Amino acid sequence: MEKTFNQNRNWVYRAVSLLSFNGGFVNSITFVGFLHNPVPIGYVTGNITMAASNLTEGNLSEFMYLIYAIACFLFGSIITGIIIPQDNFKRNNKYNLVFILEVSLILLGMIGLLLNFTQTKYFLAMALGVQNALTTFYGKSIIRTTHMTGTMTDLGISIAHKLKGHTVPVWKFNIYLFLIGGFFIGSIIGIMFFKLIGYYSLIVSILICTIMLKFKTYPKNLFQEEDLEK
Repeated sequence: MEKTFNQNRNWVYRAVSLLSFNGGFVNSITFVGFLHNPVPIGYVTGNITMAASNLTEGNLSEFMYLIYAIACFLFGSIITGIIIPQDNFKRNNKYNLVFILEVSLILLGMIGLLLNFTQTKYFLAMALGVQNALTTFYGKSIIRTTHMTGTMTDLGISIAHKLKGHTVPVWKFNIYLFLIGGFFIGSIIGIMFFKLIGYYSLIVSILICTIMLKFKTYPKNLFQEEDLEK
């Protein structure tokens, strides 16, 4: 693992833990804060299902709300894809630019919600789309930090391969556990903070993204294909 990028594995573990914590944190705040249905704003699968349900029941306002949330998440991912081309894993300031964008979106969302401009909640959906696309580029679609469905599936597959006698690198299990654990803890703390200070809780998310800005370097490509063979 260390041979494929300039950061040691502790750097990666810290990065995925912080970002999955942030994903769980923001998702939990949207879950308890402003959604009319029990689906976090970064959970696109659930939002699509709820959109379909509301459409069939004739709840067009709820349907459009969910469609806007999905579209904003998608738009955030597109922006990251434009800033950081998939075939370019060179270390540069483009990663910092994406984190600055995420901070700006969360700040706008927080300020708007504090002022009761509820439409600014879509900035949070866009911010999660930005973050999820960014970490995908870290790991060639291995790392997701705003929802855990794919991560749990990958963990299950790795466990199955291990049970069948195949060699599975220990770092894979560590990465998946750090992602799931970070997201879970972030969700707990997000709910606790929201109950205490409301939307001011999003300041924590802004601080996490700022910490990521302080990380001195970024991996050229977190996992190379030869890693998957080990």
